[in-house]
Amino acid sequence: MNRSSQLRNAGIAIFFIVAVLLGSQFWGVLPTQAQAAVTITPTSPQISLAPGGTGSTTITITNNDIPGAGSIDRTFSLTSTTISGLTLTNTGPIFVAVGATQSVTLIATSTDSKQAPGTYSTTVTVSSTNTPSITTSFVLTIIITGATFTPTLTTTPTVGVATVTPTPGPVCKDGFEADNSPAAAHPLDVNTAQQHAICPANDEDWLVFGGVAGKVYVIDVSRQDPGIDLSLELFDKDMNSIAFNDDFYNRDPGNPNPGDTKPRITIRIPFDGPYYVKVRDAAGRGGVNYIYDIALLDQSYGPTPSMVREVCEDLFEPDGLPEQARLITSNEIQEERRLCPAGDADWITFFGKTGKRYIIYTDTRRYVGSNKVNGQAQAGADTVMVLTDRDGVSLLDVNDDIAGGDTLDSQIEFIPEVDGFYFVQIKNVGDIGNQFIRYDLTLLLCLPGQTDCGRGDVTTTAPVRPITPQPTGTPGNTFVLDPTSTPKP
Repeated sequence: MNRSSQLRNAGIAIFFIVAVLLGSQFWGVLPTQAQAAVTITPTSPQISLAPGGTGSTTITITNNDIPGAGSIDRTFSLTSTTISGLTLTNTGPIFVAVGATQSVTLIATSTDSKQAPGTYSTTVTVSSTNTPSITTSFVLTIIITGATFTPTLTTTPTVGVATVTPTPGPVCKDGFEADNSPAAAHPLDVNTAQQHAICPANDEDWLVFGGVAGKVYVIDVSRQDPGIDLSLELFDKDMNSIAFNDDFYNRDPGNPNPGDTKPRITIRIPFDGPYYVKVRDAAGRGGVNYIYDIALLDQSYGPTPSMVREVCEDLFEPDGLPEQARLITSNEIQEERRLCPAGDADWITFFGKTGKRYIIYTDTRRYVGSNKVNGQAQAGADTVMVLTDRDGVSLLDVNDDIAGGDTLDSQIEFIPEVDGFYFVQIKNVGDIGNQFIRYDLTLLLCLPGQTDCGRGDVTTTAPVRPITPQPTGTPGNTFVLDPTSTPKP
């Protein structure tokens, strides 16, 4: 073999040796770089949760900067193997710059409230969506907490599964559970009471009722077991808190009790709609023996009622202007007139004869009611009487209260100088008016020489409206509705 051939063969041999060395270095180093390009910590994360509950843990992903290995910013996604009864979610695609670290929250949810306690494992794969792709994985341990059932073997050998005896816990249901949120609120009807339990600790009971605008409602805890200190909070339909009470000591106004910790809310409802009541212990206590009674009471429209138009208008309306004035004749009583609504004015006209003596007065005594506050004065009533001339404008006399009397009623004595129809206006002081302010109007024409002409006594216990008398006695003769029969004499 000549020298040129030797040199050629030697060159070929050197080329193959270098190629083999480079190839072995490339294929040997690449897997190491692929694994070192991304780091997961901790390497064996865990999540603990109860059956039907949710738990979470946090891991970190590091996109390592490896010189000469094509390090780049990467976006990672996480996938996991399936476990029956469990779902695993995360925050979505995770961007990690080269050389940086990013935290990721893993959330495990048990979809079965009866899932058996124990340890479950799933493999989580972390993959980059960039080119070249980097993939690694780790094992996530999920621990389902709960009572560990102890099998109890029977004395007689049997074939089958051993029986288990669960550990009993507190029984907290009170017949209205679950009612721990507004969405699960239990209806509470007016003038009814319900018995609930605050159990377990931090329990909340929610109730709902339909409120009518203007009406007064009382939400009252009339009894609570020792050991709890309840509070009440009232919300409107938009869940705005509109009333709160912890302790109500004034159940008996004549004997206040500062030691009474039972709550009560009294409120005039502003709008029609649903209203929600939250009941809880002020310190978050709870237990099977923490029982209470709650009631919803309505008080109609309270002491200052809303107007009911069907009741507000009396038999003499409309009579709010002189041209609408109602005629009253001499020695007539017009009963059960009403000063309603607020600002109402009643106009009356009567014929006056020259030289005759007339006395016209209001009388509210029949309408005082059984709860008297100030003698014969009716609640809210304080009439004012104005007498005008035949034009309905020119003022002749005015009276607020009858002089020398223990009354807020009005009275005018009048002797006409000219024949004609005169006008009287009746209003209430302050233009106050509602369907409960009632009065009788009387026009007296005094007899010649009469000295006792005027307002006399009234029987306030007599019924305001005539009632139908009950039948008394027994008919002397029997009768039938048979037209062919002849009545017995």
